[in-house]
Amino acid sequence: MTSRALGFALGVLVLAACGEEAVPFIDAAVDGSVALDAPDTDAPTADAPDTDAPTADAADTDASTADAPDTDASAADAPDTDASTADAPSIDATPRCGDGNVDPGETCDGNCPTSCADALACTSDVLVGTPGNCDVACLHAGTGCAAGDSCCSPGCDSTTDSDCPFTLSPVFDPNYDVRDLGTASGLPTNYGGLIVSPTDPYTLLIGGAANNVNGAIYRLGLQRDSAGHIVGIVGPATLARQGQYNDGGVVFAPNGALILARYPVNELGMQRAGSTINDKIVALSTVSVASSVGGLALVPAGHPGAGSWKLVSWSGGQWYELTLVPDATGTYDVTGAVMRLTLAGGPEGIVYVPLGSPLFANPGVLVSEYSAGKVSTYEVDVAGDPVLASRRELITNLTGAEGAAIDPVSGDFLFSTYGGGNRILVVRGFNN
Repeated sequence: MTSRALGFALGVLVLAACGEEAVPFIDAAVDGSVALDAPDTDAPTADAPDTDAPTADAADTDASTADAPDTDASAADAPDTDASTADAPSIDATPRCGDGNVDPGETCDGNCPTSCADALACTSDVLVGTPGNCDVACLHAGTGCAAGDSCCSPGCDSTTDSDCPFTLSPVFDPNYDVRDLGTASGLPTNYGGLIVSPTDPYTLLIGGAANNVNGAIYRLGLQRDSAGHIVGIVGPATLARQGQYNDGGVVFAPNGALILARYPVNELGMQRAGSTINDKIVALSTVSVASSVGGLALVPAGHPGAGSWKLVSWSGGQWYELTLVPDATGTYDVTGAVMRLTLAGGPEGIVYVPLGSPLFANPGVLVSEYSAGKVSTYEVDVAGDPVLASRRELITNLTGAEGAAIDPVSGDFLFSTYGGGNRILVVRGFNN
């Protein structure tokens, strides 16, 4: 058991002993849970008092004779090198193939892959290395930008391969790469918003049968390469949560509640942490939001306007700042909405650009423009709202750009299409 796992187990025992309930973080029922680290019980122990400390001289009853210097008191005790030194980590990093641990220099040890299939038709899947050397790895090379092979290979777009359903803007092309992950098996069309599960980086949550009373949130697996980038989706999709009328906004709140934009009924659906049903539905007409909400975002920490909620309506493009106040049940009250500006292109999904990403000198936001068939970017002002004059096109030649999400592991930008083949696409190049 790792020290983190041991700390967690001890923390649970302590909570149980104190009569308190241990509460998982979020989405525990369907996506796993992440617990806060328990205090580190292996912290260094303070030294006990040094019993060899110098003893003060007793009063000298012979006043005529000066005391000789106390040679014990003048010498300071040397530091206790055993008690004051914290346990140092092991410095033996020599790979030991066969010990069951993946040491530095190894890619596997007792758990080496035997297949490298990545579920993508447009890559060649090659297994290299041997289990005996603990160096097995998977290589996924593109099949090339060949027209007519029904493959949109990594690094290709519609300008180099007629099988690709998009075009990457030339200004972004040197630094970014769009990959078509294709259509998900078992996911009802049309596709809605999406988000990587905050409790499991190998799970994608995505809306199926979007904008429909029969809509729901489904679960798909994610395949990643050695650098953590998303390279494939694993189906079939399985039902994860309620999601009637789901649209471009699928966002987890700080308290673990899932907030869903509901189109065309102009509502927010709220599912408290650990729940898979709509525990609360809020009509946005009560705060004068134009019908109907399409996209939703929470401004991340470190960005201008951090912690504020942003909402956009389709098809008018009205951009709002919402005020959400926690209620007593784990969901939120919507107490106000202020319209800031109007975006073009029929916006849907919105998400903030990871700070420091190439070609983004200033903080920005990505917008899936459903009506225009594009993904565009804007710089944002001090409140986290788009600066209209700063608009740049990232991807064009799309049909039905819908959801928008940033992968917390790699910084990859994920988006879905409502129609247009109902596809999931990923853009590499952003900071993580």
